[in-house]
Amino acid sequence: MKTYKQIVEIFDAAATAHIPTKMFAEGAIDYLDANSQNIKYPFMFLRPLASAGLQNQTRTLTFELYSLDVPKLSDQSPLLVKSNTELWLYDIISYLNYGPTSDRNIACNLVTMTPVNEAFNDRVYGWVAQIDVTEDGVYNYCNFPG
Repeated sequence: MKTYKQIVEIFDAAATAHIPTKMFAEGAIDYLDANSQNIKYPFMFLRPLASAGLQNQTRTLTFELYSLDVPKLSDQSPLLVKSNTELWLYDIISYLNYGPTSDRNIACNLVTMTPVNEAFNDRVYGWVAQIDVTEDGVYNYCNFPG
């Protein structure tokens, strides 16, 4: 069974390997406010939402994964930014499911995607995806510390 920290580190590895992404972070929603952080864009942000716990030997963690960017020029279309950031979400999910650090017991499933328009008054655009990370066969007597 992977720890929560190890799962976040897999997302971090995916974002680090992703050429367009300049920064990755995990945490509470207020970390997304560029006024309180030194955020470099394009930015991937992982926000934990819930855990269904263990059900039938499967652990599920639900996250919001934000893919955000700022138009490079004052007249650049937010449409281009939203188009790119959507594709980047698919890239990260593909990395988790099929990339070099993929684990056949872990799956990343896209539930929904919602556009982000001018978040936090700093011209940020992109998408937020709700994803479920499931891990099969995670708990048995072999995991019992002894």
